[in-house]
Amino acid sequence: QDALPNETKQSMENIGISEIDINNFQDITPEKIFGEIFKIAKKNSPAVMRSIAIVLAIILLSALINSIKLSVKDRPLSGIIEIISTLCICFAVIHPIVNSINKTGSIIKGASRFLLCYIPVITGIMVASGNAVNASSYSMMMFSAGEIMSLISSEILVPLLNVFLALCIVSSISPNLNFSGICDMFAKTIKWILGFVMTIFVGLLTIQSLVGEAIDNVGTKTLKFMAGSFVPIVGSALGDALSTVHSCVKVLKSGVGAFSIIAAGFIFIPIIIDCLLWLLSVNICASFGDIFSLSNTSSLLRNSGKVISTMLAIVICAMIVLIISTVIVCDVEFLRSRT
Repeated sequence: QDALPNETKQSMENIGISEIDINNFQDITPEKIFGEIFKIAKKNSPAVMRSIAIVLAIILLSALINSIKLSVKDRPLSGIIEIISTLCICFAVIHPIVNSINKTGSIIKGASRFLLCYIPVITGIMVASGNAVNASSYSMMMFSAGEIMSLISSEILVPLLNVFLALCIVSSISPNLNFSGICDMFAKTIKWILGFVMTIFVGLLTIQSLVGEAIDNVGTKTLKFMAGSFVPIVGSALGDALSTVHSCVKVLKSGVGAFSIIAAGFIFIPIIIDCLLWLLSVNICASFGDIFSLSNTSSLLRNSGKVISTMLAIVICAMIVLIISTVIVCDVEFLRSRT
């Protein structure tokens, strides 16, 4: 719990989870969850609305100037005015998007720190419940995932998205440099790679969990059989006690897993809401640019939307790593029965 960001701790306290307690999880309601999400959206929306109001004002002013048909020495100023308005929009929109990119890198790095603190806890509980084989494979994969997430966020994610954003800006402003095709290819490639990697990761973790659980079940049943058969007088009682202890440890594992799932959600919800607000806003402003035939402005805003959607895909994939891996390891018996 101490590895969580302060903002995440506050959100979890607001929905009634101040500590790992099974009773607290039973009191969670959809109203509390959506109420907290609404609070986060309300907190993030003013900055977005302020920037979008500036962008709409610039678009309307540029359209008004274009309608007047100003010219100098029989040369229309509409092209120059549109370039100037596009540069002004860059000052209003690009800086907040760059801040969101940096925030995304920090959040993913913080999530990887939480994951690296969570893995030893859940692994110890799994070993105590007799799932030593499953714990070994799970800890190996998740430690690797945590290290990769931290490395990508600090060394690759932020610089790459900033370069992507710079290409989108240059492509929108300069008529002689059209990087739209490169930007589209980059966005699609990132999303395909993310989808492929997540499919391999979830599939491999599921297979390892199913096989490890099957092996661990054999060991648990063998231990129970030996206790009931070879220990005189109290053998059957000892076997029942082993089953009771095993069930209690499962309850503990479920509580820790539920805490991890909720924590992972509230780690990423603020940046997801931020990205959704920006994505909706820039697309609305781009539509206004199309209405007034401001092609450069619309192109800039739509290309910025591509950067935001790519960032959103990366954030969601990082969140899935935490949530799906916890669901698989905490409910692997259900998965095995379904399989």
